[in-house]
Amino acid sequence: MTSTNIRYANAFALRVPLIKPMLMAGTRITHAETLIIRIETNNGVIGWGETTAAPSHGGQSLEEMYHVFGLDLRGDLIGKDILDLSGITQQLCLRYPKASGAIAAIDIASYDVLGKYLHIPAYTLMGGKKRDEIAPLYLVGTNTVESDIADAKKYFSQGYRFFKLKLGVKTPEEDIQSVLGIRAAIGSEAKICADANTGYSTEVATTFLQKTQEARIEFLEQPLEKDNLEGLEKICSLKIAPIGLDESITSAQDIIKYARYGISGVSLKTLKLSGITGVLRSANICEAFNLEINLAGKIAETSIASAAVLHLSAALNRVNWGVSPSHLYLSEDVVTAPPKPINGMYSISNRPGLGIDVDESQLKRFHIPG
Repeated sequence: MTSTNIRYANAFALRVPLIKPMLMAGTRITHAETLIIRIETNNGVIGWGETTAAPSHGGQSLEEMYHVFGLDLRGDLIGKDILDLSGITQQLCLRYPKASGAIAAIDIASYDVLGKYLHIPAYTLMGGKKRDEIAPLYLVGTNTVESDIADAKKYFSQGYRFFKLKLGVKTPEEDIQSVLGIRAAIGSEAKICADANTGYSTEVATTFLQKTQEARIEFLEQPLEKDNLEGLEKICSLKIAPIGLDESITSAQDIIKYARYGISGVSLKTLKLSGITGVLRSANICEAFNLEINLAGKIAETSIASAAVLHLSAALNRVNWGVSPSHLYLSEDVVTAPPKPINGMYSISNRPGLGIDVDESQLKRFHIPG
């Protein structure tokens, strides 16, 4: 075997607390449940990948990902040449079509390993860097109008200029008040979008769009249940604000399917699309259909997955609907120096691979025995 063959691979199932609960339609999140993958080649290069549990978003549970890795995927990895990169991912996807979550973490780790081996940043393996820095999209999700507005004002003062309001936690009328109140509080300089996480009916979504016109939201994300196609076509046809999808998009094929209903963009997540490889493929499809991209991490991922999101944000041609690294919502992280925005902007690391260093003692602290 050559020095670039994988000699060892293992997984850590983690449960990491958030700084404060994040509220969204029908859900209160207090901890991140996330799978960390460590792979090592014969020459001793180590790479890290991650996928957060997200059964409601088209992903898998932590137990499912940890189980399939130990039972099937680990054995298939040993001996693979890391120079094959996305070829490894494609083979695993074909053999294990229901294991996209664990495969996504393997795929991210592969980019990290190969970047380190070649002494190049991961974005170079994605086609090269289009930008040196990116503005993050900050998520606002509380249980009162007043605290929504206070959160937006706080982070606006720290340099953030793009906000996503989580809908469906309060009443629809309160959601409308939050959007209008945030716009009044931060002025016209910043962008606002909203995400209902499938929590609205067609009628409620229509009312929300009509009554928030003056706030000029950038887009409304996943207002309806996945199977409400008639409603989706109706609210898209209103042309009040662009409509985007997240939970509905679990594959590149889904992007093609839903484009016919008049959507304006989609949210791309590594956890649903088998990692970096799948996001790059899906981004090409978005470009062909003239769809905008929101590049997102689920609440919440550690800096491993967030680093992958940031490298993708540097490599994609356009990410006009915002980028959401989510590690800053965690009370602690598993890397020694988590990426941090300065004046509302993230700089893209030029270090080899993902540009992060994992503190393995933190993995042991938060590991859930399988």
